[in-house]
This record gives sequence, C-alpha cells and structure tokens, in this order.
Amino acid sequence: MKKQNIAIIGIVVFILAVAIGYALFSETLTISGTASASGDFDVEFTSVGDVNSSGYTKQPDSEELAVIEPGNNELTITVDKLDYPGAYVEIPVTITNKGSVPAVLKQINQTGLDTDAGPIKVTYSGIAATETPINQNETQNMTIRVEWLESVNTTAEKAQFTITLDYEQVQ
Repeated sequence: MKKQNIAIIGIVVFILAVAIGYALFSETLTISGTASASGDFDVEFTSVGDVNSSGYTKQPDSEELAVIEPGNNELTITVDKLDYPGAYVEIPVTITNKGSVPAVLKQINQTGLDTDAGPIKVTYSGIAATETPINQNETQNMTIRVEWLESVNTTAEKAQFTITLDYEQVQ
C-alpha cells in the first residue's frame, strides 16, 4: 500500500511539473488591427481604329461600323453587307484602364448575333488572346473580325451585335 501511495504521489508531482513547465513556456499572442483598401475599377473602350476589310460594302445612310456606346463599356458593331463568302471586316479597338486597380480580361460577352446558326463568324485577337494585366493608364488593343464563312453558301445578312468585356482585379 505504501508503494502504491508513493506511485500516486509521484504521478501527481509529475503532472504538476508538466503543467507548470507548459505554463512557463506558453504565451498568448493577440493581434488586432484594421485594414482598408480603396481604388477605382474602370476599364473602357477608348477608340476605334482604321478598319481593314475585303468584300465589305458600307451602305448609304447606314450606321457606323463600330460605335462606343455612352459609358464606354459597350461597343456596337454593325456590318451592313459582306459581298461574298470569305469577305471580312477587321475592326481594331483600344481599351484603356482609367481606374487605379490593375485588371485582367475574364470574358468577352457578345449579344445580338447568333454565330452558331448563320454564315457569320466573329473572332477576337490581341487582348482577347492573352491574360496580360492592364495596369492604371495603360492601353491594350484588340481586333474584332467579322467574316462570312467561305464554307457557307447562304446569304449573309446584316450583322449587328454588342460587345462588353468582363474584367476582374489582378490577384
């Protein structure tokens, strides 16, 4: 019984020693603070360059080929008439980051033209083909190509559509 009491006392002393040792070597660290960020996110269409075309006829009294809409976030393309299969129009466009936050192109949204169902194909090159960020006050260029597919023999009607660009903040 005496040996049992000594063992119990030894275990209790050992546990107390471990608890005191842990208390001596542990600390509580509390960090508090406030973070804030501010910036402007503003990527816009800023200009339309000289058009390159083959087999394109601008009809009298027709709308402009490319119009930057008020607010500079939408571009409306109106191609009156492509003359034959293989005819195309290439429209260079400049995009500028007028905000203070670097941005990268996430997606091009095109509405108003169903290119899957008709003879017209729209492709994008330049900025659309890269993941290069556009920093504050920088510009990037893209080219929009509207083409009457050579493999399609149906008549190509007037093509009109609107483009918006979805940008996101650079991570």
